[in-house]
Parts: sequence; C-alpha cells; structure tokens
Amino acid sequence: MTDFDSLLAANDPERRAAALFAPAELRARLYALYAFYHEIAQIPDKVSEPVIGEMRLAWAREAVSDLFTDPPKVRRHDIYEALSEVREAPGAPDQAGLAGMVEARAADLGEGPFPTREDRRDYVDRTSGALIQITARLLKPDLDLGGEPGVAITAAGRLWGFVGLLRAFAPLVQAGRPPFSADELAGADLSEADLAAGRKPDAAKAALSGLLAEAQDAAGMLTRTRSALPAEVFPALGYVSLARGYLQSAQGLKDPYREQIERAPFGQNARLTWASLTGRV
Repeated sequence: MTDFDSLLAANDPERRAAALFAPAELRARLYALYAFYHEIAQIPDKVSEPVIGEMRLAWAREAVSDLFTDPPKVRRHDIYEALSEVREAPGAPDQAGLAGMVEARAADLGEGPFPTREDRRDYVDRTSGALIQITARLLKPDLDLGGEPGVAITAAGRLWGFVGLLRAFAPLVQAGRPPFSADELAGADLSEADLAAGRKPDAAKAALSGLLAEAQDAAGMLTRTRSALPAEVFPALGYVSLARGYLQSAQGLKDPYREQIERAPFGQNARLTWASLTGRV
C-alpha cells in the first residue's frame, strides 16, 4: 500500500498525528482514506470553472464505483489502488460511504453562504462527520453507531467540521463561499461584497457567533458522551481533542479576515499525547 505520510504531513497534519497511535497496518488504511478525503476536498479550489470541478468529482465517483464492481476495476492512481486494499479489510467503508463524501463536495463548487444553518450542519455531517464514522468503524468493525458511541462520534465530527470552517474563514470568503448562513449575513447587515473586500470586521465577527455556538454545542455533547467511545477508535478521532484550543482562539479573534486561528505544533503533540493517555477527545 502506498505511503501517504508526506502528503498528510503537509496537508492534514492533525489527522496524521492521531493516526500514528494506530498499529502500522491500520495506520496505512487510515492514511489511504485521509489521502482520498484530501484529494476530493481540494478539487473545488483547483479548478477555474464549476463545470470542471463537476467533471473531476464525477471521475472520482466513477473510480469509487469501479472498486465495487465484480471483479473490481482499479484505476491507475495511488489513492484508488490503496482504497482497493482497504476495501478488503474488516469494517471497510462501502460504496455508498465513499461516494457520499464525493457527493458532499459538490456544495463547494457553488458560491454564496449556506442557505440555512441546517444546510451547514448537513454539510459538516457529510464531510468531517462521515470521515470520522468511516474511520472509527475501520478501527472497530463492531462499533455501534446507533447508541451513545454514535452520538459521541457525531459530536466529534461536528466539532471538527465547525472549527474547520472557522479556521478556513479567510480563504473561504475569498473563494466566495463564506461559512455563514444567509440569515446570519442578513442579521449582521453584511453583504457578500463587504466580505470580499474585507469590510466591517466587527460585523463579520458578530456574524460568526452562530457558528461558534454550534461548535460549542458539539464540544459540550462530546464531553458528555466521550466516555462511551472505545479506546480502539482513538486514532480515528484523537485529533478532535485539538478543536477546543482552536475554538478558544476563534473566540478571541478581533479581525477574522486577517487573524489566524492556529496552535503551536508542540502544543498539538502534547495535547494529542495527553488525549491518548486519558482517552479524552
């Protein structure tokens, strides 16, 4: 199986760091899924026209479908070759799970805010949340996603997803995809032109209050339910333990257009190590 360590170290260091706590064979499977997730997530930012993005997503969707034909057809591509091996593992994702993550990225080809807060939550569930569910099941095939562990995993996916939108605020705004809902923009008296020009930073910060509140709600739910998570799934979601630090940084922003939400690498590593020892994500 291809080693995606360098790719993830450069583009998805938090997930990579948590995956290091998994046994080598399971780590390789996590890496393959994270490389796939990165591959489809970057499509909207690498195309000049939505139609080109749609074509690339269609290619990814067909490549996933090919993996599940009888016999499987494997594209000559490192990621899909690796996924063909993951497909044979206990707890491996099915076609619908992988294709669903591809479909979710179609939303990134549009412009403007999310129509509603529910649409934003659904987007997070279908991206960050879906990935955590898939990788947790890969590490523990008999994981019950219908009980309290499932609630904890949903909360983890939402927390990381909402924080991800906060961290990506400036580039999302510049790409014409602000992480607000339409009513949040209207309530703050902000226009898309204001956002594109970096105007009204105080209003932009105020408009983020809804996204911050949803992230805080997810953090609270995760705190209440994390004890239900079996230790085996830690490498699949341990990185979520870093989200509270990012969230705290986001709450202190004065100008979301220009300030970065970051933590020091040493702090990340120490937090992940502590989380692995305590099992508290």
